[in-house]
Amino acid sequence: MTDKHNEQSSTTLVATNANNQDTPPEDVNLVDTKTEQSKNPKIRKATNIILIVVGFLFVFHLIADRYIPSTDLGRIRGFVVPITPQVSGEVIEILATPNTLIRKGEVLARINPRDYEIALYTAQQNVTQAGQNMGALTANVTAAKAKVVNAEANYTNAKVQSKRIFTMVEQQVMSEADADNARAALTSAKAGVASAKADLAKAEERLGSEGENNTAVKSALLALEQAELNLARTEIKAPTDGVASNFRLKEGFYAIAGQPIMTFISAEDVWIEANFRENSLGNMQAGDKVEFALDYAPGKVFTGEVAHIDYGVDWGQSEQTGKLAQTTGQTGWLRQTQRFPVTIHFDDEQAKGMRRVGGQADVMVYTEEDSMMNLFGRFWIRAVSWFSYVR
Repeated sequence: MTDKHNEQSSTTLVATNANNQDTPPEDVNLVDTKTEQSKNPKIRKATNIILIVVGFLFVFHLIADRYIPSTDLGRIRGFVVPITPQVSGEVIEILATPNTLIRKGEVLARINPRDYEIALYTAQQNVTQAGQNMGALTANVTAAKAKVVNAEANYTNAKVQSKRIFTMVEQQVMSEADADNARAALTSAKAGVASAKADLAKAEERLGSEGENNTAVKSALLALEQAELNLARTEIKAPTDGVASNFRLKEGFYAIAGQPIMTFISAEDVWIEANFRENSLGNMQAGDKVEFALDYAPGKVFTGEVAHIDYGVDWGQSEQTGKLAQTTGQTGWLRQTQRFPVTIHFDDEQAKGMRRVGGQADVMVYTEEDSMMNLFGRFWIRAVSWFSYVR
């Protein structure tokens, strides 16, 4: 039985080998070619779809760049004011809390007012003294005027008396000596008038203008006003609504007039400065509606409008008078994109409390009110508002 089984196996193996030898190699290659040909249409179809999608996206990008320009190079800007004391002195109280909203007029810090209170009291006394001095000088002027009146009366009387004496001398009723005495009395009376008027002029000059127009009084009042102003300046107050930042003050610190002691960021005038490519500015103009997303508030979209577009930027030119112009060589088909700042104002108070100066923003501008492109823009800016959280 074993021998028969072995013979059958040998026979089967020989038949198989014979069949394999009978199949030509060309048939095997033909099967592989048919397999490759069946795959090629699928690859070609996938390639065509990819090219169509890429071409569509390219054309869409060119159109969108004109009607719904966007940029991720937006920064929140605001007025940063260095808080500088206008008087010098020791800081005795600090009321500002760093990076906490402060209302306009609230006190940030106080400087020791004692020296300025003394200066104010001294100025008040000087005003009082100036008033008293003006009263005394006014009295002197009054007395001088009375002397002038008296001197003029004496001069008038002397003229009348001398006239009588001269008449009587002509009639030889009185002697020439009496005439000489009359002439001397008349001259003395006239000199008295001149002297009285000189004294009056001197008194009026010392008095100057009357009331608040008096030079001494005016100087004293100006000194009083300055003292009051300096005393008020010992309280350093917030110029607008905002926050105080970047300060390390401690009671006992000596503040020097003109040297900043803290930085104040105004919360009233805040805007976005977005840098758009020059090609994106073709349809953009002031008043266009804007939507933007802040990195600080992922998932939220805020509204605004274009305030103005800058007409020039510095591209690094350094030409000087008397020298030849300098040119910048550039190789390659693509050139570097020039960007221009666009100022965007906030529409409402929704973003209040999230507008941190220096924060980044993604901006979408709608140059046409009823354009179909706006739908894509609204979708994209909302998607970007979430992407900004993870990128």
